[in-house]
Amino acid sequence: MNSFELGNLIKDRLGAVGLSQYVDDAREQYLEFPDGFFAEVVLKDGSKLSEAQRLVNSIEEELRKQGVELNAIVRATWEIVRVENKGWAPPDSGGFHRFVVTLRSGNRECAVTVDMTGVAVAMVARAFEDGALREFGPDKNLALVGIVREFVRTELSYGGESYWDPTLDSGLKLNEDALSYLTTQKVSGRF
Repeated sequence: MNSFELGNLIKDRLGAVGLSQYVDDAREQYLEFPDGFFAEVVLKDGSKLSEAQRLVNSIEEELRKQGVELNAIVRATWEIVRVENKGWAPPDSGGFHRFVVTLRSGNRECAVTVDMTGVAVAMVARAFEDGALREFGPDKNLALVGIVREFVRTELSYGGESYWDPTLDSGLKLNEDALSYLTTQKVSGRF
């Protein structure tokens, strides 16, 4: 078996249960390594994740019995529906500014929280007062929302072993290092 054959096997099985229409062909990948295979199945509808995961797990088990190792990821693509600024989290949370981000993938929605550190909030306020970061929003509060939106978009853009599944990990932290990276990338035109 090679990676092309593996891709066909997975696609055929997905098609047999009516899931092939939900596969994002541009993002899926099937790779061959000396010790086995890697498959990344990407769906356009998060409501189909459980069904697709069960099917891919059964293929992994079937191949394992044949002496073929398969490391597979089944994930969905998500879009940001809205970002809500909830203000400062309770003091016992560590002094974070909390945002709730609603995501959608096909027929599934989920909410995640993003906690921005107090230092990162202060950096945004200082930079905004100095005339920077206006590309994220016309005032400081909208700039904070814009930065969180960009942060979540960046996290969602990673594939392979680095992907983030918002249905399994519904909380992100945005600290000063992540803020510096985001603002540098945005200003340099890399987004």
